[in-house]
Amino acid sequence: MPDTYEIHLVSDDALWDAFVRQALGGTIFSTSAWLNCAARATDGEAHRIGCFRNGNLIAGLSGLARKRSGLNRLETPELTPHTGLLLAPVQSKGPAKAEAEQHRACELLIDYLEKKYDHVFLVHPPAITDMRPFTWRNWDARLRYTYQIDPSDSEALWDKIERRTRTVIRKAEKLGYALQPTDDVALFRRLYEALYNKQSDGAPVAADTAERFVAAVLKTGLGQAYKIESADGQVASVVVFVNGFDTAYAWAAGADPTLNNTGATSLLYWQYLCKIEHKYFDFVGANIPAVAFFKRGFGGDLTPYYVSEGYKSKWIKRALSARRALRR
Repeated sequence: MPDTYEIHLVSDDALWDAFVRQALGGTIFSTSAWLNCAARATDGEAHRIGCFRNGNLIAGLSGLARKRSGLNRLETPELTPHTGLLLAPVQSKGPAKAEAEQHRACELLIDYLEKKYDHVFLVHPPAITDMRPFTWRNWDARLRYTYQIDPSDSEALWDKIERRTRTVIRKAEKLGYALQPTDDVALFRRLYEALYNKQSDGAPVAADTAERFVAAVLKTGLGQAYKIESADGQVASVVVFVNGFDTAYAWAAGADPTLNNTGATSLLYWQYLCKIEHKYFDFVGANIPAVAFFKRGFGGDLTPYYVSEGYKSKWIKRALSARRALRR
């Protein structure tokens, strides 16, 4: 009998989360818990879309559904490194057949997206490297980067760190800074505002949104916040780290710009890397020159990932492109 395919929203949390855990590209950011936090913090409805073959979930993607400017949209939410495409492992098939099967699932998912949404913006996890099913349908695909580190051997990691970064870490240690856990969301907000008020591009999201998201992530146990504080009580920065399946993520941060020359933020990352037991650490983005320069100092591996964007019609694409141009 021929295979039968169905594409529909997945309402069963347990089914979806079990799929995410074993799928290529599956990370904490596609789980029900994360999507629900994102929906509460940033406004939207979590949509988890599954491709079923003969009743089995073989591919999927997720994001927040929103109505904005009269358009139905599906988007990887703010302050979420990626949602995007997920693919179940293909068992006992050669590479050509496995690729054909995965492409078929992608084509059906894209059919669904183009029918249900006017505009789709998805950030895909680094494990998803084949964007051809999207580009063959005239979607835009753009490459972005992050840095990833193996933190299992602190001595080997120290050897990889650039000299300039080792120097400022030692400086912060001599100044008496030390890593401490914190659940002070108000402190995070204050330092988040302090950090981005000094930057011409502004914050990635409004402080209210960031504060709500951080509070939700800490409350649900998806992440842990750490501050770096001097002996006399000066807090130089706060970073919220997300606990993934095998990866820890540097997710959200705030810092006091007046203490940049202390090296305290570099020490915060170093002391955190020395204590975690995850297989990998992800700096979550290296796409802004100054940010990439700081993160590169820790000697991580440059890791690419993709963003894909699709539109129901050429008219919608032109209208949104014109609106973006006016904002520049």
